[in-house]
Amino acid sequence: MNLIYTFTNFAIGTCIASHMAVVFDRWENRNFIFSRSYCKNCHFELSLLDEIPLISYLLLKGRCHYCKQSIPSELFLFELVGGFAFSLIDFSSISGITSSVFLSSLLLTAIADFYEKEFDLFFLFPAITIAILENKFSAFTTLDFISLILIISIFSWNIFKHKMGLGDLLIYLTIASYLTPSIANIIFLFACFSLLLFFVIEHKDSNYHYPFIPFIFLGLVLTQFLN
Repeated sequence: MNLIYTFTNFAIGTCIASHMAVVFDRWENRNFIFSRSYCKNCHFELSLLDEIPLISYLLLKGRCHYCKQSIPSELFLFELVGGFAFSLIDFSSISGITSSVFLSSLLLTAIADFYEKEFDLFFLFPAITIAILENKFSAFTTLDFISLILIISIFSWNIFKHKMGLGDLLIYLTIASYLTPSIANIIFLFACFSLLLFFVIEHKDSNYHYPFIPFIFLGLVLTQFLN
């Protein structure tokens, strides 16, 4: 039975991730709720069978059903990571719904950072609001407070040196407030290792500016399976 719930949640997560990608893509026009999806190349309106997360991409072999234009592979990856991100959520509880909104907000922010190396603060607003209302301040240990001050100092110095963006610090504070600094530190450790691995594999120029928030979200997903 647990396997069925996990699979169902995974499917829900892929749908949420797919919609977050649509929200980002149509954010300027604000038409991501009622309008139908279409191919950016041929502008043909997509059918429901063309929009099944993960499955449609595989069946269509990564190409538009109508014009055969390649579909960006990162959309498949967003849906896949999104599926794992929500697979452990209890959607029948208030805390589960709150967690799903928190994750959705961070996922949307990660998608924006991936494409533009920046994000609209409104994307992160739901996560910040939840972090403030559902904060774990009372559960902070002395070590949590020490590490929080230390990490903020390190981030601030790198922001001053233009080696990091202010958004990274804001996201760290949001996650630390909602999950405690100890968990946030583990998430960022995973993010750093993932980014280093990606850097080694990609072999991009040393001056290339990598988006860090997608790796933070990946670290958040990996951390969920350790608890």
